[in-house]
Amino acid sequence: MGKLQTLQTAPPIRQATDAILAEIRVALEALNAGKPGGAVHDYRVALKRWRALLRLLHGQIGDEAIALRREASLLSRTFNRSRDAQAALDALTDIVGSKENAAPSISQRTQATIADRMEGIRKTSETSALDAEALQRMHAGLTRALACASAWPLERMTFEDVAKALAQSYRRARRRLPCNWETASADDIHEFRKAVVTFRYQIELVEPLWPKMWQTFTDEVQKLRVRLGKSNDLVVLGKLIQAKQPLAHWRSRLTLPIEDRRQFHLNRARTASSRMFAEAPRSFQKRIEAMWKAVATAGTGSG
Repeated sequence: MGKLQTLQTAPPIRQATDAILAEIRVALEALNAGKPGGAVHDYRVALKRWRALLRLLHGQIGDEAIALRREASLLSRTFNRSRDAQAALDALTDIVGSKENAAPSISQRTQATIADRMEGIRKTSETSALDAEALQRMHAGLTRALACASAWPLERMTFEDVAKALAQSYRRARRRLPCNWETASADDIHEFRKAVVTFRYQIELVEPLWPKMWQTFTDEVQKLRVRLGKSNDLVVLGKLIQAKQPLAHWRSRLTLPIEDRRQFHLNRARTASSRMFAEAPRSFQKRIEAMWKAVATAGTGSG
């Protein structure tokens, strides 16, 4: 069984590694050509996927995974201001489009004005961030990642290795799950969200190993990730309406809609997370190992 597990596990992990690095390369080519557009978003998402993969592979490649993950984190910060502007735009869209909170205090004219302001900040910040030095750092980071990845012994990785790594990420998210959602700070929720995002990307990376059996769980984790993401966007918007911030003029009109909408998402995140992380990490690991063995056995029988 061990040999079968190794042979069936290595190709999808190698393919995922190559695919992520290709995504980074394509985004960098667009950025290098002076066409940020959606390339900034694509680059940041690819780096998140890359960091999630590095956590998954830590047991196989050791400290190199930590170094590469830290570098990717630093590279991602290049676009922090652009990210915040986009988060504020998404939060505004969420408030305005929600059926639960029609936000009557925000007129269409106000919506358009705020959106224009945030879009301007986003574009300006992207342009200023993409100087020659930043682009050189990004290309150097990709070159290092490609060189390292080509030498990784992924062919020795078994599904037990994957299951153990997934269980570690599950445990990490479970530990960051707020004990009391009513008193949890925005930072507490943000740390939980980051752990969930990593876990979600890792599940996506290994999904080819068992696409049908894993899809429902993947969908549930994604729903939780979306709720936490929307909550985080609203926190960012809340910071931008404080004194001396770009949207301070609209503080009185946005404060209540922001809080109401954020609470809406957190209530649903709390419900989803209580179901998702009810299982002990060791039980989670055993369950997915059992699922894998069932799939592997069925595949062997049909062959």
